[in-house]
Amino acid sequence: MKLIAALIVVMTILNGCSEGPTSGQSGEFVQPYSQMLVYPKKNPIESFQLSRHDNQTFSEDSFKGRWNLLFMGYTNCPDVCPTTLMDLTNIYKQIDPQLQKKLQIIFLSVDPQRDNPAHMGDYIEHFHDDFVGITGDKNEIDKLVKTLGGIYSFTEQSDEFYLVDHTARIFIVNPAGERFGIIRSEAMHNSDKSQLIRELNVLAGS
Repeated sequence: MKLIAALIVVMTILNGCSEGPTSGQSGEFVQPYSQMLVYPKKNPIESFQLSRHDNQTFSEDSFKGRWNLLFMGYTNCPDVCPTTLMDLTNIYKQIDPQLQKKLQIIFLSVDPQRDNPAHMGDYIEHFHDDFVGITGDKNEIDKLVKTLGGIYSFTEQSDEFYLVDHTARIFIVNPAGERFGIIRSEAMHNSDKSQLIRELNVLAGS
């Protein structure tokens, strides 16, 4: 009997070790949203300086005071960029008007050779007047892309025609100017974005 009891204790301990931590246990980070992936550690955005589409300076301080949704791409993008920006337009229009003031939608062009501020302004106005287009010196672009955790690369160039491979995710920067998380890819691909809109309303109101 003592041997059986000892075996039961050992098996119980082993089973407990194999299960690992469960959601909600002390010290474990629990994701607060279903449509967004929040980073457990909020790293600050490193220093950079770019230009807005209206020629004003955009730096790491420009994120502060509002929730920010940033999408990177380029204006000659044939599909992903216009589709994503249109999705963001439709989402933004369904955010509570009072909460829109606490939300900043940013389009970062990683193709400054073709996307100067004036051209960015013409492009971004096709989506929403509140949206901000930013670009600038490649080294400064790279600083922001790196600190966000994005990537991009140019295809083989032929005169002025070339494509740019780039991260398609939407980055979230909090009002403290820190990397907060991303919108999950499946949330953007889902035709029903009502849950994402509800969560963004909660986020902007927090």
